[in-house]
Amino acid sequence: MTPGAPREGDGRCRARRERPAPPPDGLRPTDVIGSFFLAALAMMLAAATVATLNAVDPWSWGRWLALHLVFVGGISQLVLGASQFFAGAFLATDPPSRPLVRAQLALWNLGTITLAVAVPLASTAGTYLAAAILLAALVLYTAGFAQMRKRSLGSVPWASRWYLAAAVFLSFGLTAGAILATGASWPHGNLLAAHMALNLGGWFGTAIVGTLHTFFPSLTQSQLRFPRLQEPTFRAWTLGIGALAVGYGLAADVLAVAGWLLLLLAAAMLAANIAGSLLAAPGELSLAARIVGVAQVFLFLGLLVAAAEAIDSGPAGALAGPSRAGVGTLLVVGWIGMTVAGSLLHLLALLIRVRDLRRGMPKPRSVRDSAFAALAVAGVGAVALVQLAEAGAVEQPARVLLISVYLVLGVRIAWLAGRVVASARPKL
Repeated sequence: MTPGAPREGDGRCRARRERPAPPPDGLRPTDVIGSFFLAALAMMLAAATVATLNAVDPWSWGRWLALHLVFVGGISQLVLGASQFFAGAFLATDPPSRPLVRAQLALWNLGTITLAVAVPLASTAGTYLAAAILLAALVLYTAGFAQMRKRSLGSVPWASRWYLAAAVFLSFGLTAGAILATGASWPHGNLLAAHMALNLGGWFGTAIVGTLHTFFPSLTQSQLRFPRLQEPTFRAWTLGIGALAVGYGLAADVLAVAGWLLLLLAAAMLAANIAGSLLAAPGELSLAARIVGVAQVFLFLGLLVAAAEAIDSGPAGALAGPSRAGVGTLLVVGWIGMTVAGSLLHLLALLIRVRDLRRGMPKPRSVRDSAFAALAVAGVGAVALVQLAEAGAVEQPARVLLISVYLVLGVRIAWLAGRVVASARPKL
């Protein structure tokens, strides 16, 4: 059960089951997560539109714009909303104040749109302005955690530690991205690789790994099997990201290799807790739990391939060598993509459920859900294997399977999002 979510059949009187009472300022936790999620889904829809137009009639900035809208406008806002939702639940306190959340949402979307305009126009001033706006949104994001910790009666450091570390990584990633976008010289190493490490591994990765320590046990209705592993996992992951960014950014190969190995160690410790939750699950797993669970396999495999390539042919080989496409598929499409999709399936359903307690969460269907999770594994695994083996002849069928899996997930997520708009009605 997700922290803060009501349980079915909890014996509450019917009069109280209609709608939970709002906090003093009228802002509910579901308003926070719902508003960020709907803004993120709108950005993802825009990204899909741009990607489709670019596929029909390619233009120079089409691919970059689609990726920018997905990662900065879409997934980043999922992180912003979900992290504050979970932190508030574990701190047992109200969400950040309404003006603070409104400012976060406005600044993040303004910065995303400003960057989407400035980079194609090669506007140096516009690019740095966009980066400054996004950094300002991150400052307000950290202020939101400080506000929740101040209100809380207890001390729960893990409720915010992962997310604040992720925000620090992103602040450096945004700075590196602005330097790259303006064409400024960086003679010290591979700044693009450092930028990718900070944004993908540091921002998305740190937030995902941290969230899974609480979110996945709730998905499986179990407890974190090895809670003492969370601290060494945090240390290994954050040190790994730091070593990776500095190693690539300053051409320090030893540091870059150490970074891949530390991330692999962190993934192994996370896998132990994921496996523990799966084994301790008291009943049938939901589709969301299955999708999120199998996604973590891709994290370990992607890091294993990257670390092996970095040791064998140097750190540059992990990101630019023959294994580059396979590593990207495993880590971005398989791990980040499937984790985000599975999480959305659960959290959007939860938004509907919490705002109307008469509704239940989707019931697991063992055979169907197992078969679909197997298809997801097959799709990602087949594409990655074909890329690693350079077997171009069978890549097309593998891609069709993977795209089909994501289309099914996308339709389901869009349907749930429509229900959120119609019934949950998050308001800021």
